[in-house]
Amino acid sequence: MGGTIAGRGADSTSLNDYTAGALAASELLQKLPQLQRFALIQVEQLANVDSADLQFQHWIDLVKRIRRGFAESSELAGVVITHGTNTMEESAWLLELLIDDPRPVVLVGAMRPATALSADGPLNLFQAVQVATSTQAIGHGVLVVMDGQIHGARAVTKVATQGVGAFESPGSGPLGWVDDLGVHLPLKSGPRSVPFATLELPVDWPQVAILYGCVDPPLAMISALLQAGVKGLVWTGTGAGQLSLVERDALMQWPGQLPLMLRASRCGSGPVHPCDRNDQLGLLPAGSLSPQKARILLLLALIAGLDRTELSALLATMLMTGKNEG
Repeated sequence: MGGTIAGRGADSTSLNDYTAGALAASELLQKLPQLQRFALIQVEQLANVDSADLQFQHWIDLVKRIRRGFAESSELAGVVITHGTNTMEESAWLLELLIDDPRPVVLVGAMRPATALSADGPLNLFQAVQVATSTQAIGHGVLVVMDGQIHGARAVTKVATQGVGAFESPGSGPLGWVDDLGVHLPLKSGPRSVPFATLELPVDWPQVAILYGCVDPPLAMISALLQAGVKGLVWTGTGAGQLSLVERDALMQWPGQLPLMLRASRCGSGPVHPCDRNDQLGLLPAGSLSPQKARILLLLALIAGLDRTELSALLATMLMTGKNEG
């Protein structure tokens, strides 16, 4: 899909000034003949962009291709997706909610462009293929492999703008790790939940916005979004997903129908629990999901036609456990 892992800088010391998605995936593999020990690899270039520039159509193409690949070939061991790191966690979570197959889907990227000294992309890609072809990864759902760590799609997030160890799973830690001795993952027990396994993605997606909580939040932004008729809102509350009086009053005074809404937290770690006064306003808690992942869940819920009651039931069953599942 592109990203820094396929990036090219002016010289080998250019770590920040480079063009993402400049190299084809086939060029990345040419530098890794060691991968032939794991599998016969088929390369497809679905996109080659900075992940900040991804569009819904990229996601549609990616989901369709993975579903078709698993449906058509029983010999397909797994899928590895090279991806920019800026939105990799979002793509991973989207696929986790849509791809219903026990075979591994692994996303991988890099924090340094391919042309840099000590580029991290080659080893990351090598280890991603190592994980995707491992029987230990079967049933763990969508995974992110970065810097030798294996993360589940639900918990993983990018926590730093620089440095090869920029990905973490706050509150739970990685699922496992991978090194020259192999793939180290716990045994998977029981099936995982894939709530939108049969959902067909449309060309036109509903508009879902994210609002960020802060001191004296701008009322004009809230009013503008409601007047624009957005179908969903994710409130990035302070603390444990708390809204200010200004924000709550804006909802209480809105004369029209309120959109489907979730409450997340700006803290970066910890759950958002149910709260009667927020529930009465239609503000459902997003559990431990980050705002950007809550938005993806809300997007798919709207596409699937879920109402607030149905979304509340889904949240209760799949998100409020606090477990770091694939």
